[in-house]
Amino acid sequence: MAADRDAVSLCARLIGFDTTSRNSNLALIDFAQDVLESLGASCRRTFDAQNKKANLFASFGPGRAGGYVLSGHTDVVPVDGQNWSSDPFVGEVRDGKLYGRGAADMKSFIGVALSLAPDIARADLKRPVHYALSFDEEVGCAGVGHMLADLADAEIVPELAIIGEPTLMRVVGAHKGGTGVATRFIGQEGHSSAPHKGANAVMMAGEFVALLEQTAARLEEDSDPSFDPPHSTIQANMISGGTAVNVLGRETLVRWECRALPGRNGKDIVAQVCSHAEHALLPKYRARAACARMENEIRSFYPGMKLDLNSPAIALAREITGANDVGAVSYGTEGGLFQQAGIPAVICGPGSIEQAHRADEFVEVSQLEACASFLRKVVARACAPCTE
Repeated sequence: MAADRDAVSLCARLIGFDTTSRNSNLALIDFAQDVLESLGASCRRTFDAQNKKANLFASFGPGRAGGYVLSGHTDVVPVDGQNWSSDPFVGEVRDGKLYGRGAADMKSFIGVALSLAPDIARADLKRPVHYALSFDEEVGCAGVGHMLADLADAEIVPELAIIGEPTLMRVVGAHKGGTGVATRFIGQEGHSSAPHKGANAVMMAGEFVALLEQTAARLEEDSDPSFDPPHSTIQANMISGGTAVNVLGRETLVRWECRALPGRNGKDIVAQVCSHAEHALLPKYRARAACARMENEIRSFYPGMKLDLNSPAIALAREITGANDVGAVSYGTEGGLFQQAGIPAVICGPGSIEQAHRADEFVEVSQLEACASFLRKVVARACAPCTE
């Protein structure tokens, strides 16, 4: 279909904007706003502290409460060090697949939604259809909170939100929360031949990582079979520090995360880990050097999304797809923040999370077609008479 070919072109165009989280997304936001405003949408933006990144909230239809939100994040993860077969910022179709950074996560959903904007603008909408494009989702869902606060201030209350993260167009109603932490260990340098005369921050960090592993084992005792893995997880993903192989490390940084089941407080788990380390790990090193210490900083946090089978968002997605089951995922989305803001959310979008964040990321073109079909039915529901 011509509209689906337009969707592929729009997805490829969006891939062409290098919106890696360290960069600005304003060029993409300008492009999307031009498309939507040219069709009559009313638009509002919210910004980061430096005004270098923006969220875009655009609305078609009657100026009334309610309506359906089509939500997607515009930022992508870096391609640094990855071995791509083609330019990651040039959308390229090969063998029925669209390749490029963000093809699956999640510019494909945004591109499909934008391709349907002319149809939405012409539709006899009885309730609004909103576009919500955010920044900095990939660094802990840091941007969408500005948009949600602005909507609350403006008393804009959508009925539900569809988060277009890649689910292979399956209906997902729950996800884990995430807490990202930076823990810095500060010790005292000395010659490596006399470790008892200094405090080796690298060794402190090593013991801390072992403590995280012990905590991970305890977290397995609390399980929910809806998730894979079925429990909260905790792990270190980055370590840097030390000066030379024959010098006791003065400073080491450990970047770690906790992905907590919905209803569990990731910050509480983090606080318990840090308290345990303070009392069980540091005394040995402070006996060697009084300056030995650890500093903890929560760098990111987003809540999990609890499964609510009475949610109008889930009901709509199940009605359209005919799905009997509602899934749960271990990766994070902005859905928990929408839910926390009082906007019921469901996750349903094209592509597979297995393709996200890797070299040669792709989405099947057939998934774009399935997404377009799904969203056309969402628009049709927005045209149905309101019963309230």
